[in-house]
Amino acid sequence: MHIHESASAKPNVHHFWDEGTGSMQYVLVDEPSALCAIIDPVLDFDRKKCSISTESADGILAFVSARNLSIAWLIDTHPHADHLSAAGYLHDLTGAPTATGERVVEVQKIWRDIYQLPESFPTDGSQWDRLLDDGEVVWMGDLGIEAMHSPGH
Repeated sequence: MHIHESASAKPNVHHFWDEGTGSMQYVLVDEPSALCAIIDPVLDFDRKKCSISTESADGILAFVSARNLSIAWLIDTHPHADHLSAAGYLHDLTGAPTATGERVVEVQKIWRDIYQLPESFPTDGSQWDRLLDDGEVVWMGDLGIEAMHSPGH
């Protein structure tokens, strides 16, 4: 992912560490427009209880709300095998569009076989609103977020 900015853009990146999944979540803010993108939000997984919660995602929503920001995008930078994305949960609450790289469909097909998911499991990326081609840019205010294919991540 690469950030494009105009002369008037003032990007700020806030990071949120999720101890349970060992992953970082981000809120990218375009200050002049008060728009933000939530990047790689996670659902909390308690291994001992074998349960899922939304504490981390709700904390990010509280952060966004306290700053009177509007969510322009919910972005998964890549398919996550080590944690569950909260993008769908946040989409259901906020209506903000979701996006990920268009090659997610290749990974979904592999995962369907590895995890023996039913044939009915969609491998067309339809879980996101938008699949981004390598080099494609989505905008929020004067900030552009460019998708970058990075194999091996």
